[in-house]
Amino acid sequence: MKHLLASLAMLFALSLPPIARAQDVTLDFPSWQAEEPGFAEWWKGLVKEYEAKHPGVKVKLYSIPFANYVNQMTVRFAGQNPPDIVHLPSRNFASFASQKWLEPIDDLLKNSDIPGKWSKLQSEMTWDGKMYGLLLLPYGNLLYYNEKLLQDAGAKVPTTPAEWLDAMAKTTHRDKGQFGLATTTAEHPNMFIDAATWVLGEKQDWLKGNKYNFTDPGVVAAMEQFRRSLSYAPPGTNSAVARQLFIDGKAAFLRDGPWVWATLQKAKPEIRSSLKMAQLPFPVITGGASNSLHIPAKIDPQKKKLVWEFIALAASPPWQEKYVQLTGSPAGRVGAIGLEQAKKDPHLGAITQAAEKAENLFPMQPALRENYNEFATLFSRAVVRMQSSSQPTDAILANLQKELTAAVPLP
Repeated sequence: MKHLLASLAMLFALSLPPIARAQDVTLDFPSWQAEEPGFAEWWKGLVKEYEAKHPGVKVKLYSIPFANYVNQMTVRFAGQNPPDIVHLPSRNFASFASQKWLEPIDDLLKNSDIPGKWSKLQSEMTWDGKMYGLLLLPYGNLLYYNEKLLQDAGAKVPTTPAEWLDAMAKTTHRDKGQFGLATTTAEHPNMFIDAATWVLGEKQDWLKGNKYNFTDPGVVAAMEQFRRSLSYAPPGTNSAVARQLFIDGKAAFLRDGPWVWATLQKAKPEIRSSLKMAQLPFPVITGGASNSLHIPAKIDPQKKKLVWEFIALAASPPWQEKYVQLTGSPAGRVGAIGLEQAKKDPHLGAITQAAEKAENLFPMQPALRENYNEFATLFSRAVVRMQSSSQPTDAILANLQKELTAAVPLP
């Protein structure tokens, strides 16, 4: 009888659903890239290998649209219900770190090769003297162009801002639904990135010491050029629509990051052959930190260890090389691809070169990093006024400086 009872007890234990077993763990992992071309393949492959190396651990990867992503993460953290693997747009990192929502990883980094092998832009993952995440994608902005549209208009690939504006004018035919530029023209924080391409690219700056510098003549002149470029773009366009217009052959130019290269493969064959990439025509190449991985603060010690092992796998040389190959974007690890790979795929060499040359376009002043969304929102509203009114650029920028001084004061 004892043996029978023991056997029945064992059978009952084995019949319990897997979730009841103590060793089973699920790591919650939302990302706006979970279904994006190139990135989705990389994330899903990484998750598959991680799970194979961690029996009993499941990574729940799922997609949240980028437009809602930061707001949803903010609500979850504020409600003390953060995901286990935290994926953030790096421009929003400071707002999370300043709330003490993220776990410092300095001690974990000491036992890895990351400090000596990573991009210099990894420094953007610091807040209050501590490191709070791993930078996945450092980048330089690039110029995408439609070779056929330029040839048909008698325009050339620009090497100066003036040449770029001239080429935009020549390739704009609104009556045919063709534009010289596809860019964000609806109110959105991305407007700041587009404007920074012109202002910082022309060796100007929004700040002078610890003061706003929007009324500086050099800044005003660069913003005048930016404002003119918007006149060659369709109104009311967000970044996704702008990319699609370019892929559909409806725009001659697109300023964007290296990640767009993978998306170009969706173009029709007769259009794809005309879509090319070059360096931006400015003295300074702008770029920055795109996205990063983090560990939530006060996480269960077991999960903390598991999340760090996920991050460490993502940072390993094989997966960093795959990152470049699958996404067409530069990786955080310096030298992720070799010379042979760069020769075989010249665009990979070009994006790597741009990332190494790039100067960070995002403000590093702590108050602006912490309040980036508010800063970018006020900035984009000013850009919309440039598009929708005849008010002089210097007057719009003077008013923006006044609004920012009140809303996001600098120490």
